[in-house]
Amino acid sequence: RPSVQPKCEWVSLPITVSAVSSFNSGGLVGGPTVTASSKSLGAIAANRDIWLEISWKFYGEPRTLNSVTVGGVPARRLVRSNDVPDNANTEIWMVSAGTGDALENTTSVDIVFTFDGGNPSITTQIYRVIGASETTAVRAVAGMDFNISITIPAKGVALISLIAPGTTSGSLSNVTEDFNALCGKGFLGIHASKSSTYRQSVTARFSGSTTAAFAAVALRPA
Repeated sequence: RPSVQPKCEWVSLPITVSAVSSFNSGGLVGGPTVTASSKSLGAIAANRDIWLEISWKFYGEPRTLNSVTVGGVPARRLVRSNDVPDNANTEIWMVSAGTGDALENTTSVDIVFTFDGGNPSITTQIYRVIGASETTAVRAVAGMDFNISITIPAKGVALISLIAPGTTSGSLSNVTEDFNALCGKGFLGIHASKSSTYRQSVTARFSGSTTAAFAAVALRPA
């Protein structure tokens, strides 16, 4: 009687996401290039990606964040709340930092933000993400309201970034807030994440008294 071989099935593992470091300029700083020095990328791992949630503002100047480098390596923008030059924006960028990448053995870097001019104020949360799919599988949404909704794949993660004007206060519901702070008198920056074991639609609601701009991405397991 022939033996029956067990059927092998690929089982994806949940994504691991860690908020490893952050940056707050504390108000307006000299531009158009701003450097966040010696920021942690977390421990080395074979399939590590670095994700950055960035909020920024200028006073009365429509501007664009032209580039972000992580340890000298260009990052890629996935989504921003406003696709045209504006005086404020919230964005999400990423760079691969696993085996075979330029940052594979790097745990601390300078992160450089370059705008098209002016003097910005900036907040940033840096995430170490393990086991996420390539960016072609990332879905992004953006808007300007009191909330944003995004569907998280099973065993996936959502990253959600917010900017609210002035010295308002508030929080985001239904997510883990990894950063919530005023950037001087310019704006409130909130950077958050949400993991899920099953596919679900999540709505993050802002409790403040003003509308906010949002950007979000959902990642699925590799």
